[in-house]
Amino acid sequence: MNRDTLRELTVFGLLLAIGVLGRWAQPEWNFTPTAAVAALGGYYFRRLLPAVLLPVSVLVISDVLLAPHDSWPVFATVQLMMLVPMLIGRSARDASGAPAAWRWAMCGVVPATAFYVVTNFAVWAFTGLYAKTLAGLEQCYVAAVPFYRAMLAGDVFYLIVLGGCLAIARAASTSTAVAARR
Repeated sequence: MNRDTLRELTVFGLLLAIGVLGRWAQPEWNFTPTAAVAALGGYYFRRLLPAVLLPVSVLVISDVLLAPHDSWPVFATVQLMMLVPMLIGRSARDASGAPAAWRWAMCGVVPATAFYVVTNFAVWAFTGLYAKTLAGLEQCYVAAVPFYRAMLAGDVFYLIVLGGCLAIARAASTSTAVAARR
């Protein structure tokens, strides 16, 4: 196994552990590192497969100990929506300066907002929790506002923390490489 493969497996394993443990630690508040892990995976991995497998694996593994989804369409919607931060993180790979900063800012806001809008519509449409009326849809969205706020705060917090860790690791790696060349 070459050095790059070992590094990618290590990063995958660390991000997976952070994502799973983060979901297990605070599932009722929704203040989790899931979207930040997905965004960093999209940014970090050169190949698409590990970038996609990371958020899917976080959700599947952590769902073992969490309450089940109300329906398969809701489960599928949650899985698909966790690909949004991965795609935004991936788009930041090729950007620098202000465009990269905007993409990282989007990683802090867009995933939680899209998740809120799409998954709550799925809950309303595919479960029996709310009346299939406009009032039922409104009730569904209003009931989910506290979870949205927590997810948004968690996305921003963990994106800053994990992004900072990545920047520190890259700086340390660069300074080590420069020192080795001397």
